[in-house]
Amino acid sequence: MRRITLYSLSTCGVCKKVRKFLEEHQIEHLDIEVDTLDSGEQWLATKELTKRNPKASYPTLVIEDMVLGFDQDQLAEKLLGMNR
Repeated sequence: MRRITLYSLSTCGVCKKVRKFLEEHQIEHLDIEVDTLDSGEQWLATKELTKRNPKASYPTLVIEDMVLGFDQDQLAEKLLGMNR
């Protein structure tokens, strides 16, 4: 199974849409809500995020080495076939 990581913020509406999409389609993922981490963990998560997405924008969805934002059609294309 592919490793999927969602970098998100707890207050981000678009992040909530991505999370809901993943949950509705039962796609296993690691959800890192950066703003709920303690300061040291925030620093490490942000450092890892900026390696993959230099803009450090939220949400950022990392599938293996592929980086996506929220485009529902693109998410469906890239992710839905994974669970079949």
